[in-house]
Parts: sequence; C-alpha cells; structure tokens
Amino acid sequence: MEEVNRLPAGMRRFNELDLARPFFLRFCGASSAIVLGFFFLAWFVFSTTNSPLMALFSLLPSLPLVWWLYQSTSLLHVPLAVDLNHPFMDGDPMGKSVVMIQMVDGSWIDLGNGRVRLAEDDLLDGCNLVRDNDDYTHIGHFSRHPMTHRGIKKQVVILNQALALRDAVNGEEDTIEEARRRERLDTGLLDRSWMEEETEIEIDPDGIISKFRGE
Repeated sequence: MEEVNRLPAGMRRFNELDLARPFFLRFCGASSAIVLGFFFLAWFVFSTTNSPLMALFSLLPSLPLVWWLYQSTSLLHVPLAVDLNHPFMDGDPMGKSVVMIQMVDGSWIDLGNGRVRLAEDDLLDGCNLVRDNDDYTHIGHFSRHPMTHRGIKKQVVILNQALALRDAVNGEEDTIEEARRRERLDTGLLDRSWMEEETEIEIDPDGIISKFRGE
C-alpha cells in the first residue's frame, strides 16, 4: 500500500462532509450547555462576592473542559477521506470510488479491497488496523487508544460503512448487509456515550445506496 503525506486532489475528509454535520452540531450544543452553566456560576459568584476577578476565575475552567470534550469526541476526528464518486458525497458517481484513511504518523493510505478491523499493537501504544480476513493482514498503526476504546470502535464502523458503499459503486461483490453484520459483532456490546446516545451511528447506508441506484 502506498502512503502519501497529504490527501490527493479531489479527496474530502469525512468531517468536512454534510453527513458528519450532526456530530459537530451535537458537540456545539453540549459545549454551549457547559459554557452557559459556568456563566451562571460566574454570575452567582459575582452576586455573592461582588468581585469581578473571582467571577472570571470561576468561568475560566469552562474553556479547558470544552477543549477536552472536543478532543475526546471520536466522531469529530474520524481519519477517513473519500473521493467525489463516493456515496457519502452529494453528487452521482462518475467512476471508480476511493477510500483513504490516516494513520497515527499522519500519512494517508488507500484502503484497497476488503473490510478492516482493529488489532492490538504489542510494540507501540494503541492499536493497529488489519484486514478482516483469515490472515488479518497488517495495514498500519491506526490509533494510540487501545482497541477496546469505544470511540475507536465507532470510527471503524464508519470506515467499514464507507468501504461497503465504495464497493457498491465499484461493482464489488461484498454487500452492505455483510458489512453491517461485522459491524454488529464489533459494536453490539458497547455502551453509548452521552454524546452518542440517539443511535449507534447516524449514517444510513441503505438510504445512500438506494439513492444512487435510483431505487
């Protein structure tokens, strides 16, 4: 697999797509609630102490808390990119589709054929990405988080959905249903986080695939 330091022209990061906007809006809502809560705390401190400095100090912790929330929300940092022919995009596919992922070192890799899954890294911290085949072919160092990390597992679900949709565009035999079966094996026992409680992941591959098939 060839690695590149930057995305080729025509590739779009997942978090830049309209499909990922609900994750960002949910983060904005949670962040606003945090800031508003600290604002009321600062107002209470000022009203009881009449000290602007004390009120300011009570407001400051909201900033690192919002930053921590941003950093820890895995669906805001999905290391995935697709081209213009992928169903994640709004337009109709005009040719073969490509899916790329970003590794820990910042390099981008074309995922090629087959689904992916996580594997422990015995040498480095975190986990590797491997092919979901009999040999578990090594792809690369995917994350510094352990493979049991809930957010990383959710990222891999999105990767496999993107691969299933890419294969549908490219005429490959693997199906959306088979990818979903593997996703359920990976995520069925996971607890939902308070930022991701409405659905497992709010992407509907069937709706996207039926759109470009004209169903």
